[in-house]
Amino acid sequence: PRKKRRRVLVAGLGLPWLRDLDYGTQFVRRVEGESWPKGVYVEDLSVSAHRVLDRLKELKPHKVILIAAMPRDVDPAGTIRRYKLDITPPEEGSDLAERIGESIGGIIDLDHTLAIGKWGKGFPEDTVVIEVEPGDRSFGLGFSEEVEASVDKVLALIREELGIGSGENGPRGMNLQMSDSGVPPSTNGEGAS
Repeated sequence: PRKKRRRVLVAGLGLPWLRDLDYGTQFVRRVEGESWPKGVYVEDLSVSAHRVLDRLKELKPHKVILIAAMPRDVDPAGTIRRYKLDITPPEEGSDLAERIGESIGGIIDLDHTLAIGKWGKGFPEDTVVIEVEPGDRSFGLGFSEEVEASVDKVLALIREELGIGSGENGPRGMNLQMSDSGVPPSTNGEGAS
């Protein structure tokens, strides 16, 4: 019998026309033409969280890698945070009902997507989030210089997650941490001495 092919979803989330906040969307546009192994789906999921949950349930991926810019305001612009998502559903009484309502109303952001995806049990155990601290949140196209510098590093991290080699721009020396807690660690993608 043939071995069942693993499905991996590499998904970008972004806010169109908002410079660095549109990171996921623009990142996917830049890399979707790359050579990806069979079974790897690279998609822009810059839609409301309940629609992302529908796509997760439809695709049933074995692994998910989410890419987005998320303002945490604790690190400099361009900082890359990579963490394994704790897929435990949110507790009753959390802000889940509010997040669902906002999502239905059209709010698109990483935290809404994570909460609703966990609630709906759409994420597989092997889910990794790669987020970048935005700098420029104004209306317009293109990234700030700091966020632009993260693009190749994020691509290298995705390749590492997929086990397909990272080439010259690999993640060596980037001072990135992996957290098992599902809480974004504070890491700087500029390398450490």
